[in-house]
Amino acid sequence: MTDYLICGGLLVTSGGTVPNAGILVTRGKIAAPGAPGPGGLYPGFCCSMGRPGRRPVSPDPGSSGTSKNCCVGDQCSRECVEIDASGLMISPGFIDLHVHGGNGCDIMDGTAAAIKEIASYHAMGGTTSFLATAAPAPKDRLQKLLTALSGLSMKFTGGAQLLGIHMEGPYINPLRAGAINPAHLRKVSTSEMADFILAGEGTLKMVTVAPELPGSSELIKMLVGEGIIVSAGHSEADYETAVASFKNGVTHAIHLFNASAPLHHREPGLVGAVLAERDITAEIIADGRHLHPAMLKMLYSIKGNRGLTLATDAVSAAGRPDGDYLFNGRRIIMEKGQVTLPEGPMAGSSLTMVKAVKNMVGMAGIPLHEAVRMASLNPARLLGRENYKGALAPGMDADIVLLDSSFNVRLTMVCGEIVYSNLRIPQKKKAGK
Repeated sequence: MTDYLICGGLLVTSGGTVPNAGILVTRGKIAAPGAPGPGGLYPGFCCSMGRPGRRPVSPDPGSSGTSKNCCVGDQCSRECVEIDASGLMISPGFIDLHVHGGNGCDIMDGTAAAIKEIASYHAMGGTTSFLATAAPAPKDRLQKLLTALSGLSMKFTGGAQLLGIHMEGPYINPLRAGAINPAHLRKVSTSEMADFILAGEGTLKMVTVAPELPGSSELIKMLVGEGIIVSAGHSEADYETAVASFKNGVTHAIHLFNASAPLHHREPGLVGAVLAERDITAEIIADGRHLHPAMLKMLYSIKGNRGLTLATDAVSAAGRPDGDYLFNGRRIIMEKGQVTLPEGPMAGSSLTMVKAVKNMVGMAGIPLHEAVRMASLNPARLLGRENYKGALAPGMDADIVLLDSSFNVRLTMVCGEIVYSNLRIPQKKKAGK
């Protein structure tokens, strides 16, 4: 496996951007400057801090594009490829918890070829890992899909890493189905869900339910007991029902405001409950269509930088020309990047994670590092993987994205492998020479 030394540029950290003093990537992990390998790492040490005796870092991060300006410098004798990040921002990889498809392929295809195509497409938008989101379908089809996806999870895709599966339904409210095919919705069944969990073989990570449906309380408790995240969505729940579901184990809400009963000052409903409860995270689709920019600002002011996760809800049309496509057995239309059902309601998006980050900075006016947190560390924490993903620190998976000042992705690295790049990457050489 190739080792890399990333020099120059600015690191996007949880506290802001700082000059990059050198990031050594070895065995798929971020290593401390000059460390012999992952065994010599310890938590909390950031590469930008350097260590005693290191070479001085140029005050201009744009000029520190060679190994002689990096804190590892001559102290590293590893054979590695040096990546010049001069003038670029170095961000943790983005984690998308809501992906239905991309570049003409759908998660419901359930094939290795489809997953690789989707993973490769989203990697170009800065996504380094994702949950494959399964839409409602007949039981036998869902079981086969879960089994197929479980065999592909955590495998090398040539793009973003498939972390597991997110089931959006089938236990959601038909009155708030949105673009989901109502023909595939049904009554809550814990026995059916037990079969789905078995088919997923440990890779089912999240299930979205409508908390007001009969039997949902038992379902939520069952899922939580299996270590599965329960998110609320596609719901008509009133405030009291929503709060009760939080006590039962719901910790997240998908595409807040969309496909749920609207917020009302005397009937706050699910949306109001999510806004009022500090510990409930909210997924938002920051494409400027699902939520008005003013709503993005409001959500940030209420939930802060820890309470929001960015996601795409991307469908097969993402990355493709305008035209007709299919989602969940229904015809959808993409026109000028907006995806809708023929009758008008929105049907997922063509968004990428890097565009979501850019929109939060440009539309909501929040600092870059906080928008990046919503796309990386926050979803990692929701998944319980914050010790491996979501930040640039020693011992973490080397999921790294290089961005230019216009938020164009220049390079995407997944677990130490470059899966997308339009930079010139030199041949292997000695670090420090």
